[in-house]
Amino acid sequence: MRRALLREGCRPPASRIGLTVRTLGCCTLAASLLVAGGCTSGGRALLATASHMYGDASVEASSPPQNSQLNFNYLRAHLGKREIYLALGYVDPLPEGPTEVWYSGSGEVLRIRQGRIVGTTGLTTDWRAVRFSSTRPSWAALASRPDMPVRFTRERDLMPGYRFGVRDEVRVTAIAPPARSRMAQQHAAPVQWFEEGSTTVPASDALPPARFAVTRVDDGGEPQVVYSEQCLTRDLCLSLERWKPAPAGEAAAATGS
Repeated sequence: MRRALLREGCRPPASRIGLTVRTLGCCTLAASLLVAGGCTSGGRALLATASHMYGDASVEASSPPQNSQLNFNYLRAHLGKREIYLALGYVDPLPEGPTEVWYSGSGEVLRIRQGRIVGTTGLTTDWRAVRFSSTRPSWAALASRPDMPVRFTRERDLMPGYRFGVRDEVRVTAIAPPARSRMAQQHAAPVQWFEEGSTTVPASDALPPARFAVTRVDDGGEPQVVYSEQCLTRDLCLSLERWKPAPAGEAAAATGS
């Protein structure tokens, strides 16, 4: 676990603020693992979660986490034929906006800002950096004008291949709920769907459309992306869903234990 924390979780970011946040996040997680482990069933559940997040790379979180009594946030992801669960490591307070950093047990790292992927590590193709035009609208602005398509520009750097400055002209539109998706959990607030289509230079790096299900956290709160379908290449696509684990009692009842 320590080696993985040093390898992915504690890599020094460019800013001093990012370094402080990342260091505190890593130390808090490691300390909580040491304090909780071996004392209670909650501690054992936390250690089990850590074994998925930072353990042997061959470990795959193939079943939903069941430790909702612990203060962890999860993403349920489909990557090709794989279903994995990622845990939120920390939120990086970057100038471009708060950026969530999610870790899987098999080494993938996703960086997500306002529901959009802005960086990856450990995939067959990685987005090393993403830059948006200043006119990129917030989800609140899009939700307030669902009948008006909005455009913005995105530039992304891809590896392998050293493809830098791939430029997407993105068009966001509200759409009807799709007939099929991998969204499995119900949400208390209504969900509004959006699609992002794009034209790309060079055209060989064009992407399929992305879809986002957006809801409000609470009355008067900011809209939140609770589910999305996004592609990093034509052939590398992910579905991502914010996942709320079932309470321990309900999980045990569901499995008959």
